[in-house]
Amino acid sequence: MPNLVSSAREIAALVLMPRLLSELGFAINERTRRCACVLHSGSNPTAFSWREDGRWHCHSCGAGGDRIALVRAARRCSFREAVEFLAALAGFEYAPSLVSRETIERQKLLRERETAEADSLLAREFATWCEARDVVLQLERIRCTAIRRLDALLRAASERWPGETEFAWQALAEVYRQIPRAAAGYNLISFAPADLRFAFAMDAEVREELIDDALERGWVADEKDFRFEVQL
Repeated sequence: MPNLVSSAREIAALVLMPRLLSELGFAINERTRRCACVLHSGSNPTAFSWREDGRWHCHSCGAGGDRIALVRAARRCSFREAVEFLAALAGFEYAPSLVSRETIERQKLLRERETAEADSLLAREFATWCEARDVVLQLERIRCTAIRRLDALLRAASERWPGETEFAWQALAEVYRQIPRAAAGYNLISFAPADLRFAFAMDAEVREELIDDALERGWVADEKDFRFEVQL
């Protein structure tokens, strides 16, 4: 007699995300839980993020959801077909007739609540990533402007007002002081493991602590494999 399960959520929970993503054609980085998004044939190696509980989100195309939603999007199939696909991966047979209508409704409400909570977390992570990116870009623009101004002052060998060159040097030094911290924050929210990314996004105090630790202990960025390891 085949193994029977009647709950779609129960079936989905039995399939680990790394295996599911691999079956659907995603080339994943299990440590960072990021990869390019197969759903829109994207090439950004960090656009698609996922969690162990099955929640996922693509920061490029905006798609997101749970395991069932992922299968439906990747295989362009119905809800029933997606659940049967997951059941086959888990080694079970899907038998929805064994569950009552009341149980199905309770599971539906629970899934909707979990989906809303997970989507909120993912949205906050993405907003924090945008903020960190913008800080780095702004500092880079200030740095380039300060360098051009210094170059003009030094070539002209004159100042519009006393101390302008010294002020320009001080401004450049301040930018260089801020850049390492801003870069550490950007890299943490971009490439740190998922639990650290969510902690970074949700708690300002934790964010500062993580940046302090990253600056103190250092990190390793591997552009070829698109990895970023924070030595904590």
